[in-house]
Amino acid sequence: MTPHLDPFSGFSATRRSALMLAVAALSACGGGGSSSDSAPPSTALGQVSSFTLKSDANGYTYALQVFVPQSYATGSTTLPVIYVTEDDAPYGASGSGALRFDTFKQAMERRGTQAILVGISGTQRRATDFLLPGAESYLRFITKELIPAVERQYRADPRRRALSGLSHGGYFVIAALVLEGLAGGPLSFSYYLSTESSYGGHANPAEYRLYEKQIDGKSLSATVFLAGASRGNGPVIVNDLYTQMAAQKNPGLTVIKADFETGHVEADVPAFEAALTRFFA
Repeated sequence: MTPHLDPFSGFSATRRSALMLAVAALSACGGGGSSSDSAPPSTALGQVSSFTLKSDANGYTYALQVFVPQSYATGSTTLPVIYVTEDDAPYGASGSGALRFDTFKQAMERRGTQAILVGISGTQRRATDFLLPGAESYLRFITKELIPAVERQYRADPRRRALSGLSHGGYFVIAALVLEGLAGGPLSFSYYLSTESSYGGHANPAEYRLYEKQIDGKSLSATVFLAGASRGNGPVIVNDLYTQMAAQKNPGLTVIKADFETGHVEADVPAFEAALTRFFA
């Protein structure tokens, strides 16, 4: 089986071309937004708000969306935050073209999930931001710029942050764990939600596992949730990665795997819903 390397590879060539055009159109629109130092609107309660943030780490201006549950407006407790890469990726049930952020938001609303959802645009940059060496500056943007901006504006629990990615994004989630694990110090996330991980820019899945193996023996206080699809990267990438990570000596690290009888892209929503049930019920 050939590993899928991008989140559009589960579609036909015609559908994939249409989706890529949709992404290009969304990117060209720019979404308006404010300047590089803009902050989320303070009135964004029980709804979705949008803003932009120019990264000092890589110079790119990201369009961002934040969803808070309706109860946020009248509550006082801090809430976990789920950071979602490629929130502008178009996909959905029956090829509806729904965006990743909207689909995840709807899943949270159906379940009454009491968490904040932060969507990060940049599908057109997935070959830069999600793969090394670009992943290093992208991770700095998220951890040093975006997270502080969100936590200044919202009642966000810094002890319950999650990072979610699909395909190259799923690779980035693991790369983020490796990069911070090697750097030492506390991790930025409590939950690493990697769905249908590609092997990134490495030569093959074995080289990917060698990269991840660098953190064997490190103390890492977090949970890794590896989701794989039976008709996708599960049999060729995710299963072996899980076997390796589960066997490693990483005090404080919990590694969980979930399998889905789906194709590559189709695993994303059920994997996210499974993560909501496990970690944010």
